[in-house]
Amino acid sequence: MKTSRLVPLAAWGLVALGIALRLRQYLANRSLWLDEAMLALNIIHKDVWGLLGKLDYEQGAPLGFLLLEKLAATLLGDGERALRLLPLLAGCASLIFFYLLTRQILRSPSLLTALALFALSPTLVYYSSEVKQYALDVFFAVLLLYLFTRHSSLATRNSSLITHHFSLIIHHSAFLLAPWFSHPAIFVLAAIGLTLLVQNRRNPIPTLAMGAGWLVSFGALYLVSLRGLSENEFLRGYWQEYFRVNPLDMLLGLFANPGGLMAYAPALLAVMLAGAGMLLARQRKAAGSVLLVFLFAGAASWMQFYPFAGRMILFLIPLVYIFLAAAVDLLWSIPLRPRILSPLLALSLAGFLLYTPLIVSAERFASPKYPEHIRPAIAYLNANHKPGDLIYVYYWALPAFRYYARPDMEYVAGGLHTDDPRALLSELDRLHGQRRVWVLFSHVYERGEFNERDWALAYLSQIGERKRQFIEPGTSVYLYLYDLK
Repeated sequence: MKTSRLVPLAAWGLVALGIALRLRQYLANRSLWLDEAMLALNIIHKDVWGLLGKLDYEQGAPLGFLLLEKLAATLLGDGERALRLLPLLAGCASLIFFYLLTRQILRSPSLLTALALFALSPTLVYYSSEVKQYALDVFFAVLLLYLFTRHSSLATRNSSLITHHFSLIIHHSAFLLAPWFSHPAIFVLAAIGLTLLVQNRRNPIPTLAMGAGWLVSFGALYLVSLRGLSENEFLRGYWQEYFRVNPLDMLLGLFANPGGLMAYAPALLAVMLAGAGMLLARQRKAAGSVLLVFLFAGAASWMQFYPFAGRMILFLIPLVYIFLAAAVDLLWSIPLRPRILSPLLALSLAGFLLYTPLIVSAERFASPKYPEHIRPAIAYLNANHKPGDLIYVYYWALPAFRYYARPDMEYVAGGLHTDDPRALLSELDRLHGQRRVWVLFSHVYERGEFNERDWALAYLSQIGERKRQFIEPGTSVYLYLYDLK
């Protein structure tokens, strides 16, 4: 079998592997954690018009994503798997379009490296089964760049008029709709638009007309949704430290979170820049548009419009993988003596890049993580709760408790005491006199050596007696029964 036939087979094998990893994470069916539960409660309890307004629990998400989630909950029920189906589909589709994208701009060694990084990425695998919009951010970033490179390829090949116009319709439809389903798609569109404007500078009218359509769509989106998010003081305060970050720190922080690469960050940055330089020399238009996405995302952070941190920049990770993988091709093409040395160096770099994602993904495939797996604790509480029992639910456990607990189960909601820890003890003191008090903790707040759960339990043990506890191994969920009579 020829090498040219082996590469597509290997590539589709990596796509299948990536889908298997995502299905494994999805089918593990871990409990909704805090952020997921907060958004899920909005999706379940608000009608369509309610989703267009301000969301409860200071949540924010693209309207298209919310409406598709509402449709899934209406048709399939409000269980975890129904709510996570859309991110799963987006995560799997992203794999396919990432392969199609890299096939346009990378050669065989770097193509397989990039695709392996994408398929094995623990972060991309994880967010493919989370009730949040980040998997769609990745999908639209990859899709838009693929459509752009494909359209450019069709134009250079002088394709038929019908094919050309059909391609334009598909591309412009995706470009107009993307920001309604993914907020950072705006950065990708800005990069594509500027690239096209430079490319067509002798006849800019069609590009400007297309850009005007994008601006009209974005303006409508801003009035309907983004304006409310931009004025949300809680969200601005939460992400404040991720605005106006030093550009070097921005880039260095990409690799560990959300990149899932634990190697020495400056070395990875050097590799990425070398790959970017090589790709600019060979694929100036595609590489330039990718670099512009980074530029626009960073500029938005400096203007305090969009935080450059963690899951919010997950959409950049496929682009990071492209540049890292391009460095593999760079090494492969260097004419060293003996000739075998270049491929060996290239394969060594590929192994270096893939080592951590491979190890972590293999571990999580064998034993998926359940960090806030609250469902078993609620099941235990449902089975052992007696009439007259008092249930105290820690503040950060409330959204997940409200999602999983029986509707008729009465409880006392804990308050938010992160700025006044002693207020928590005062609140617990009001439980004194009850013979059976269930206390549920999840997503426990910690500040330095101070841990609210430990603080609360020490006090409860002073004023009462612990009768029972339920702690699911591998989780951060704690359920206790106290006699405070």
